[in-house]
Amino acid sequence: MRNGTTKKLRLKTDGLHDSHRINEKDVVGETKSEKVYGFVKVTRSKGKGGKTRSSLGLTLPPNLKWIPNNWTSSKLKPVIRSALTAWISVLLLIIPRTERMMGQASFLVVIAGFLSPPNDPFIAVLERELILVLFVTLAWAWNCLGAKLASLARSSVNHSIPLASVFTGQYIEAAPTVINAVFLFLGSMFFLFTRARQGPGPFLFAAVLGCVCLDISFTTGNLFPYPYYPIGRAVVIPVALHSAIALVLSVLVFPSTISSQYTDRLIAVLQPLETAMAEHRKLLATSTTSATFSPSAINAAVAKSEAALVPLAATARLMKRDIIWSRIGPSDLTSLQNWARRMAVRANGLGAYFTLIDPLRERFPVTPAPSRPATPALSPVQSRAASRTPSRAPSPDPGAREDGNDSDVTTPGTPATEATHLDHDTDTGHTAARRRLATRSRHSDSGHNRQPGSYSLHVRPHSPAGHPHVHHHLNHLHHRLHLHLSRTPTREQAVGVFESLRYMDIESTHLFHPLSAQFTARATELLGDGCDALLDKCGSALTGACTWLSQTRRNRLKFWRSTRTKAKELKEKAEELERLKRELSEALEVFMTDKRHLVLEPYRSRVDHDSKRLSDDAPPHRFLFHCFVYEYHLMRFAQLVLELYDEMIGIEKKRKKLRVWWPTIPLRNFLTWTSWEPAENIERDDDENPDVIQGMQPEWIDDLGEPRRRDPDVLPPRNWHEMVATQLYQIGSALGRGNSLYAFKAGILTILLSIPSFLASSAHFAYANRFIWGVFMGQLTLVRFRGDTTFGLVARIMSTFLGGVIGIVMWYISTGSGHGNYYGFAAVCGVCFPFFFFVRLYWPGPPMTVIIFFVTIVLVLGYSWQDTHYPQPSSPGEGYDVAWRRFVLVASGVTAAFIFSFLPPSTTLRGYMRRILATTAGETGALYCSIISFANTPKELRTDKERQEIIRSLIAIRAKLKRSIVLRTNIIYEFSLRGRWPSKRYQSIVEIQMQIAYLLSHLMSAVEQLEPIWCQAFLRRTRFVDADFLGDVLAVISLISTALRTGTPLPQITPCPLIDRFMAHQHGLNVLIEEEDYVLGLPKTLTIDTLENEQYLIFCVAVSTAYGIMTRLDRLMVATKEIVGEQYHIHGVGLKGMGTRTNSVRPGMDV
Repeated sequence: MRNGTTKKLRLKTDGLHDSHRINEKDVVGETKSEKVYGFVKVTRSKGKGGKTRSSLGLTLPPNLKWIPNNWTSSKLKPVIRSALTAWISVLLLIIPRTERMMGQASFLVVIAGFLSPPNDPFIAVLERELILVLFVTLAWAWNCLGAKLASLARSSVNHSIPLASVFTGQYIEAAPTVINAVFLFLGSMFFLFTRARQGPGPFLFAAVLGCVCLDISFTTGNLFPYPYYPIGRAVVIPVALHSAIALVLSVLVFPSTISSQYTDRLIAVLQPLETAMAEHRKLLATSTTSATFSPSAINAAVAKSEAALVPLAATARLMKRDIIWSRIGPSDLTSLQNWARRMAVRANGLGAYFTLIDPLRERFPVTPAPSRPATPALSPVQSRAASRTPSRAPSPDPGAREDGNDSDVTTPGTPATEATHLDHDTDTGHTAARRRLATRSRHSDSGHNRQPGSYSLHVRPHSPAGHPHVHHHLNHLHHRLHLHLSRTPTREQAVGVFESLRYMDIESTHLFHPLSAQFTARATELLGDGCDALLDKCGSALTGACTWLSQTRRNRLKFWRSTRTKAKELKEKAEELERLKRELSEALEVFMTDKRHLVLEPYRSRVDHDSKRLSDDAPPHRFLFHCFVYEYHLMRFAQLVLELYDEMIGIEKKRKKLRVWWPTIPLRNFLTWTSWEPAENIERDDDENPDVIQGMQPEWIDDLGEPRRRDPDVLPPRNWHEMVATQLYQIGSALGRGNSLYAFKAGILTILLSIPSFLASSAHFAYANRFIWGVFMGQLTLVRFRGDTTFGLVARIMSTFLGGVIGIVMWYISTGSGHGNYYGFAAVCGVCFPFFFFVRLYWPGPPMTVIIFFVTIVLVLGYSWQDTHYPQPSSPGEGYDVAWRRFVLVASGVTAAFIFSFLPPSTTLRGYMRRILATTAGETGALYCSIISFANTPKELRTDKERQEIIRSLIAIRAKLKRSIVLRTNIIYEFSLRGRWPSKRYQSIVEIQMQIAYLLSHLMSAVEQLEPIWCQAFLRRTRFVDADFLGDVLAVISLISTALRTGTPLPQITPCPLIDRFMAHQHGLNVLIEEEDYVLGLPKTLTIDTLENEQYLIFCVAVSTAYGIMTRLDRLMVATKEIVGEQYHIHGVGLKGMGTRTNSVRPGMDV
């Protein structure tokens, strides 16, 4: 008899699919309707007896959905801890003794709480706070050095000067001021370079507070006629007190460990995949002609899983530093991350099938989107829909390709663009698509004397070349091109005409079949019948894995439990894992040996019983290839889940006793962190160099092959003199790159904004009105790119205004008609801080915007309290007086940064975006070569290091592309009088490159599974060992990368479309063509036994993936032409078959 723990595990595992079955049932006799009026939702339900019931509820707009999503106990615990930390800091601020100890900037103890809240596990807080104190102390030490050197340059040093006379500025001298300015410039450069170089991570706010310490210390210390070293202590002590409070509360209030955070985030990766498995079952059971057939739920689930990989990787970075009392150690859990990452990629491949069969999937783009919205060109989909009538045959199915895979393998959740494909995540678009598909299916059925629902793949296909629909379709495609060219605005020349003509010929002659809808529906039905059981067991196994992860830390502190009870529970946990693994393994075995062959049913009737060969009238191979793509990714997904279970079972059997797990990283490396390591918001990372992809190690880039880059200006160094000069040149070049130039420019801006504080005539006015606020805000608003600086201008002014208003309200509520009440001040802060920190931690917008908002509130409260209780020389006042001064100075500082961003060296996000895409395109080509080399290498010579480097580099390219999407959002703030930035065209390139990156991952997976003879057959069929074809592919990649980097127009005639040469030989279902004499021990003719071969399935998937890569490269060429344009026009070339007048489709202008 199993105990309650095991029962609960099994109940949760089995209950998942029960809930889905319940949800699928229709409530008979009951109808519901919902209407939304503002924030109120009215639900009316009508039962069997006609009785109507109404209920009211609240609904939030989409931009506020983050509130209920984060309103859970696990998410509220960090909020309470952070709010309590800030409230204790407020108590230190209002207690006279501690306030005097902290000094004039005592309110910094509260500000530091909003900059660096203790919302993470103890080890993460410890790392962040140590770096925080280190940087602030370093800034103080730098100030002390500068103050000492400045005092040596003074004409006289007098320590007896009254403090009141110091702030008048009468003791300022030129030489010490210059020294202080130089030290301020160099110190600001260091911290701002660190901030930009390291990006998001533990160094960010440490660099910010380091700049605060420098600004206050040097601008105020310059007023003293002697070296006033304690000035930096006014910043260091409040920050150190905040760090102490944060560390103590991280241990005492809802403490957590890195391991617990890691398991929660690992569950956040696996649970959406569990949901995706259930959605796959539901969708495969739905007819493809149904209006409800939409993979949007699957895409959303996979996108959620992939999004959870980033915080998971950030937590994994700290696992070696964790201290925990547990049975399972941090190193045991860290190994599970690799399987989670690979399962997410395989889940993306599973979703590719539904894009393959989508009848409205975008074809090759025929012309670019127009530059003026007043003259919109019809999209290819709109053109087809508008010109099609019921009596005509359906348009060629996008899946009707030589090797089937033209799937838009997009990153789930990535927005689609009109230049590449439709937005398949919208229910409206899918509803319309399925209705049109159903209409075409009915007409096609009636044309072949079949009743709806009675068709099958046992239909003798007509020859595409001789079918009457094909000739009409060719004329329709040519009409489409004329229509697009006629609508292209005269201000912008049409591009991609040459490629479009070639693609239209291919579509009309090779890629068209009138019964695509019927074939797709039948193939999907068979696929669902074969895969349902395995999908079910995969979902159950993922549920069990999530349950096991959630129980890894259970009962750790129950010391009174007997050893026998503990041993029994451990045994039953292991048995439960073994049961789930066994069930999944059996389901996979049945699928491999039997169920996956169901998709071959339409082909079995076409087998000659004597020769066992397929007849020539077998259904087109593309539909079988589509099914093979789905089955392969499902098999690999199940195999990865089994490998995950092997690891979990091994951990269960190995770890029997509780123990203390200490950090495994050396103490000297405890605070090491580089920009190569992932942070929580790595996708917002600020790159040092757009020519470098973070995550691809330089030695790997240099080891991709024999070719080496050369310096075009000099020959290699011949002696040590030239070697030293080369090194010095490289160092000098590094100082002229992105972050170095930014830090130099920001340092100059800091000095310019500090001039009023350095001049004797204006120093008193600057100190009295806290000019330091303007210096600091201008210093941190200026960033590398003009668009980001402009966004900072708008966001900081708005945040400061709103924060000032809230601060004024809070101050006057707390003080009433008096001048500050201890209890009222503490009470108001205690009530507001939990709500403040909920917004601070979970607001989905830019973090710096909300931070400035709360910092302004604290400044108004802090200065108001100081002015009413501990007046300082030249106090700014209280309440409204502080708020308006703060707003004016912040507006002045950020405006100065905005103006300064236009001065050279000025970097735009527009140029940066092009260079990023050029770099990713070039490195994608290098990885393509590496994968082909890996496939062409004998299996015994392949190394695991090479395999892991390829996978890691593909992940790095996708991360770089995702960061470019974030950078693109602020380009709208880069004002240009020349015209608008072509946002959609750049988005098209990003999406196509992302698709290529995913397809390369799928290709690498398939190549690893192929046996040597099948791998060679794959390389020969795809022409990936044909030097002529490879030369064309690499030329296309090089042309695209160079054009994006330099902005140079591309030739009008290029090797594209590559797919034309890729399909030079019509293999169909055969592995090799009969004329080929290179047999490799594989059958030249196809039999049903070959179709059932697992290696043949993987071979077909690899070919389909290669086909998808070639079509994406063709699209990428046209998308690049839409940005850079074309040149080298040759009149009349490439227009064969278009009529007697070759200028009928000639662009409006010659280049």
